Amino acid sequence: MFAVIYRGYVPPENEEKYKKLWKVIATYFIEKRGAIGSRLHKTHDGDFLAYSCWPDKKTRDESWPGEDAPNEILPDEIKEAIVQIRTLSRDPFEETHLDVLEDKLFTN
Repeated sequence: MFAVIYRGYVPPENEEKYKKLWKVIATYFIEKRGAIGSRLHKTHDGDFLAYSCWPDKKTRDESWPGEDAPNEILPDEIKEAIVQIRTLSRDPFEETHLDVLEDKLFTN
């Protein structure tokens, strides 16, 4: 299993729009591109933190856009949602890649 953590600041006036777009994007990747699941959190210091889990890095890399632009295989509405969500934070979100060693979050 492979996971990615995204962390960054979303100004309060953009939070509701960010959450709506996150839901659209996360749902698409779960239903159509093989993501296992995703969670969106808000830290005590005000950052948004999203956790996305994939079966493996290859599945994620084939599905998720690079830093410059959305992946061309994505539907237009998802590409547009990705472009929009990136405009809602002051800076690009920090991205951390993780190989899952043990899992008690999704399995017992």
